Amino acid sequence: MRPFGVAELGVRAQEYSYMASIINFEPLYLSLASELEREKWFNIHWKAKAGLYPNSQTPKSVAIQVFKDSWFNEDGKGIHLESWMTNADVARGTAAIVLHIESSKERTGINGKALVKALFESSEDKINSWEGYQTKESYTMQPFIKRALVTPETFLRTMKFEFTRLAGIAKDIDSAIEKAKIQP
Repeated sequence: MRPFGVAELGVRAQEYSYMASIINFEPLYLSLASELEREKWFNIHWKAKAGLYPNSQTPKSVAIQVFKDSWFNEDGKGIHLESWMTNADVARGTAAIVLHIESSKERTGINGKALVKALFESSEDKINSWEGYQTKESYTMQPFIKRALVTPETFLRTMKFEFTRLAGIAKDIDSAIEKAKIQP
């Protein structure tokens, strides 16, 4: 792990434990991105971006986005599988795992509600059968979430398993995107 200095980030001393905690998980998220890129399912159509959010000077969380090149996520504001940890997550020993649909109709030509409806028609039972996942069709931006229990020792194994499992519904996401395209 890289060295951490309070003065380097310009934060108050009482913020040290929060900042150190998410910063200590950054190398794990970066390693997760590298490990996922070596998985059999991760081909030229997949991408992974990991790091501190919103930036390394004033981080609020550490996160990873995993997405296909056809999911309108060039700027991180499209359709993607995501995990993150904030200071509250570090304190609880949990990492959120979600599907985010942040793409606007104007930019992508995709109706988010129709996308979630089509996805749930094909995958909701499967997602609900996975331990810890909660689905909510009415919450278009985040139709499902899991809060996985993690420690620094279990993080990579747990997250690699979850992202590999989620990659298994990528074809359903692709199909839902096609069904949700707004007709001119």
